[in-house]
Amino acid sequence: MGKIRIVGDVSKKEFQLLEEVANEVRIKNASDGVVLLKADSTSITDSGGVKLSAHASRHAYGGADALGAGAIDRSQIKPQGYLWVKSASPTPGTGGAYGTAVVLSPATNKSVVPLSVSLTWGGTFGTGETVTIRITAKFSDGTSANITRSATATGTVFLNPADLQGIFKDGVYITEIDVDSSSSLTSTTVTTSATIYGVEI
Repeated sequence: MGKIRIVGDVSKKEFQLLEEVANEVRIKNASDGVVLLKADSTSITDSGGVKLSAHASRHAYGGADALGAGAIDRSQIKPQGYLWVKSASPTPGTGGAYGTAVVLSPATNKSVVPLSVSLTWGGTFGTGETVTIRITAKFSDGTSANITRSATATGTVFLNPADLQGIFKDGVYITEIDVDSSSSLTSTTVTTSATIYGVEI
């Protein structure tokens, strides 16, 4: 096909576009006798011998893929955010004081966005007893906010995003959620539990 000759503006060396081998196009530094790049119908090879196969064969399963179909464990690839469901069953404190909180934390360097909460009161309520469950969100700026729900009988309550607005704050993220509870009586047989449904990001 002949040659196309180009003289470099800076180096003043001669570069050629030519076919020295059948069906293979080369870019050559003719002054130094170095083939910089050669290309055929399936690959491109640089002067160091590094070959880039044709895209279709490189990435099709069963083809000459640099990373074969089994080279990546897809079970280890997680999306940016995934579902987060955690439960806590704190023992109620008595006399209106909260008991020990159960801490629910996202993975390291992650945060959680709560979308719904299930609160359950079980056991047996005493006469005139009120048991309160408290959900406390701790934020990345060191502050916190909480919401509470109280019951005088056994049952389950579901909180939706509108109910959870009390533990949302602009410009921060939630580093952990604490769950604790309290009874108005000096002793109690009531049990409390909470399940947080959200997204970890």
